[in-house]
Amino acid sequence: MPLRKIKKSLFISVLFGLCSCVTQGGVLQLETDKLVLSPTGKMSIVMDTVPSTTSASTEAPLDMVEQLRRDFTANDLYYHKCMVVPKKCDVTRISAPNSPQRADLTRRVRDFSVANIHARTGVGVALIRIDSLSIIDANNAIVNTCSYNSIVMVDGGATQSPLDDIIFNDTIASYLSVWMLTLDNEVWKIHSWTTSMIKFNVDQCGFPKS
Repeated sequence: MPLRKIKKSLFISVLFGLCSCVTQGGVLQLETDKLVLSPTGKMSIVMDTVPSTTSASTEAPLDMVEQLRRDFTANDLYYHKCMVVPKKCDVTRISAPNSPQRADLTRRVRDFSVANIHARTGVGVALIRIDSLSIIDANNAIVNTCSYNSIVMVDGGATQSPLDDIIFNDTIASYLSVWMLTLDNEVWKIHSWTTSMIKFNVDQCGFPKS
């Protein structure tokens, strides 16, 4: 496929990428060396894990719910790290085997790498709030989130200089999403996800302003 067609299709698909950005708060810039959770919310990619409601089956122990929360957060943070350097992304870390998410993420990372598309560091934010967690059974779970994303994706050009970058996607949007997760080797990983509402140029989640 010609590079021009690849980049056109990527522009469409990037609007519906693992969003969280994120996540998926606090509003800070994206920096790859600060992808760690902070109790103060001061981090490059903020994951607000204080849910407005938490739904879990009565049979699920609290530590299992907490692991789900922890793994989902880690998956989201790693995804955004992948978007900074797609060529170094290990999709098996955050996507379930033989899942729609594994196939989609593999394709996205491959196409971004070929087209030299990546997230620009120091520009935009990725915020996400977990609204509910549901343990369906020992191997399946659902996470509902609200997220806001203003991360800028760029075409890195032929050189390593940021001066050569061309804006690929600077869409600002917020999402209501439902994530299906499965347990793989004792780690919760994304199997698939759907978005029920997207609003552009507005934060429908109500994250605190900086």
